[in-house]
Amino acid sequence: MNSQIDELKKTINENNSFIVVSHIDPEGDAIGTSLALYYALKNLGKNVCVYNESGVPKILKFLPGSDQLIKKISSINEFDCIFVVDCGDLGRIGSLKNKLEKLKIINIDHHSTNDYFGDINFVDKNAAAAGEVLFDLLKKLNIAINYEIAINLYTAIVVDTGSFRYASTRAKSFQIAAELLQLGVDPWFVSMNIYENYPFERMKLLGDVLSTLTLHLDGKVAFMLVTKQMLAKYNASVDITEGFVNFGRAIEGVELSIIFKENDGDSFKLSMRSKGNIDVSIIAKSLGGGGHRNAAGCKIQGTYEEATKKVLEVLKEYERDFAAK
Repeated sequence: MNSQIDELKKTINENNSFIVVSHIDPEGDAIGTSLALYYALKNLGKNVCVYNESGVPKILKFLPGSDQLIKKISSINEFDCIFVVDCGDLGRIGSLKNKLEKLKIINIDHHSTNDYFGDINFVDKNAAAAGEVLFDLLKKLNIAINYEIAINLYTAIVVDTGSFRYASTRAKSFQIAAELLQLGVDPWFVSMNIYENYPFERMKLLGDVLSTLTLHLDGKVAFMLVTKQMLAKYNASVDITEGFVNFGRAIEGVELSIIFKENDGDSFKLSMRSKGNIDVSIIAKSLGGGGHRNAAGCKIQGTYEEATKKVLEVLKEYERDFAAK
C-alpha cells in the first residue's frame, strides 16, 4: 500500500491534467466520490475534468460541483491521467473506455467484483462505499478535506450504506461520517435532498411499478417492471426510479428483489437487492453483470417474458440458499 501511495503522489505531482469518471447510470456514491476527488485535485491547482456520460441525477444536483460535471468530451489528448471511481468493471464507464490507450488509469473502488484494471489500484472490498476509500486516500496523501469535499463524501457513504442500514455498514463508516460532520456537513440537509425531495411524478410512477409486483420461488423473490411507456406517461427519466427495487425487498419473506427497467433495443437493465446471505454479485455476474453482495445489477436482451425466464433459470441454481432462509 505504501508503494502505491508513493506512486500516486508522484503521478499527481508530475502531471497537471486529470479526468475523473465513474460508472454510467450513477448514484450517490459514484457522483459524490467523483465530485470530492474533483475538488481535491482542483485545490492542488490541477486541471480537472469530471465526466459521466449519463450526467448527474436530479436528486444529486444539490451537491457542490454537480454543475461542473460534463457528459461529453471532444478529445482526451490534453489529459495525462484518468481516475475511475466506484466502478468494478472498466467497461461500465461507457464509450470513453475505447479512448484510454495513452492515459494512466487510477482505479478507486470497493466492488467485490473489481478486477484491478488500473495502472494504480486502490480497491478496498471491505469498504461500504468508494467514498470511504477516497477518504482514506486523501488522509494518506495529506490532502485537506474542506466542506465541498466533505459533503460529497458524506453523501457517497449515506447512499451506499442506505443511511447506515445495510450490512456493508461498519464501525469505520460511522467514524468517517462523524469526522465529515465536524467539517460542517448537515445530515438533515443531505437526507432531505436525497430522500424527501422527490418530484410528484415519481410517486405516481411508483404506483404503476408496484402494480407489476410478482412473487416467485415460494415468495422468496420479488420482480417489478419499469417500462418505457410508464416513463413516457409521466414524462419521467429512468433515474427517478432509483430505490424502487427496495420496496420488493421490504416485503415479509422476500430475500431477493429484482427490478427490470426496459431499455431501447428490446433489453432490460436489472437492479438486484438482497437480504441476509444471498450474494447477488454472484448471480449478477453469471448474467454478465456485477456489484456487491447485497446490491448488484446486469443487462439482459429479450422481451420481459424472456428476461424473467432467464433470471428464474439462474435463480434455481441458488434455490437451496433461498429455501434455507
